[in-house]
Amino acid sequence: MSMKHLLTLALVSVCWSAQAQFVGTRSLFLMSNFLDNPAAAGNSPCLDMRMGVRSQWTGFEGAPLTSFASLSGRLGHGTTLAHGMGGYVMTDAIGPWSNTRFSLAYSTKIRLTTGARLSAGIGLGMVQYRLDVGSLQFPEVAATDDPALFGSATSQTVFPTMDFGLWYEDKLNFAAFSIQNVTATTLTDIAATTSSGRTAVLTGGRYIKLDRRFAFRPALQMRMASGLPAAIDFQGSFSMDNRISMGLGYRSGSALVGVMNLKLFESMTVGYAYDFGVSALNVAGRNSHEIVISLTACDKDDPFFSTGGRCPAYD
Repeated sequence: MSMKHLLTLALVSVCWSAQAQFVGTRSLFLMSNFLDNPAAAGNSPCLDMRMGVRSQWTGFEGAPLTSFASLSGRLGHGTTLAHGMGGYVMTDAIGPWSNTRFSLAYSTKIRLTTGARLSAGIGLGMVQYRLDVGSLQFPEVAATDDPALFGSATSQTVFPTMDFGLWYEDKLNFAAFSIQNVTATTLTDIAATTSSGRTAVLTGGRYIKLDRRFAFRPALQMRMASGLPAAIDFQGSFSMDNRISMGLGYRSGSALVGVMNLKLFESMTVGYAYDFGVSALNVAGRNSHEIVISLTACDKDDPFFSTGGRCPAYD
């Protein structure tokens, strides 16, 4: 069998014997936090669009490829209470495996007496999992009797999802917690013991002003999925004039990460991340690349923007 099919079978065997992490890890999580937490909908006081793609384990045939597009905004300019809405679509492909996830989110935001903001959000959506059985190659003797591999050229299942999140931020700090796939659907169409699983995500960061031009931004994200060890990302980046930033990060037992953000225009920011794998799995494909583009419709002359804009610790 080719490397593609060996990788696929390894992933399939893991997913069918345990609850898998529902949404994959991303290096530019500070630019795509809406994918992790529905409470982030409407964090920006104006219309906000994000688009991104992540190519993982470059060099493997059929290596993971993730892409997404999101749109969110805030409803009303209330000083103490506001609402946010948004949605996103995300696709993942790993060899013959692929899935498409669609979600709509709503959040309520309360401004505290200290000036900080507390948000709670809920997301509802659908996920479609697909397996291209026709592209699999097996030895002459059948490798498995799993029902997912027989009966049609393409096996697929569709199920609903629900996410919940909390978000706190002030002028210089933020902390967020979410549970993805609260319902943890059992995928009986694939195998009796397979579940989409719940994933808890904890994210936080701080903006430290060094002088008039330079600042330091440390951040952390922890992802905890049923049956898997926690994945922890540490990052630290230096920014100049809030227009360009560069930094390094480490993902526990997995990769060293380099990140860069460049503000091309007032309404457009581009982020890039390069992962260098340090685990045994990355011998044949150590490199991963990730790009995220942020587009905003904010009017910088709007006096509300100066008091309702995003915390610089994450954007």
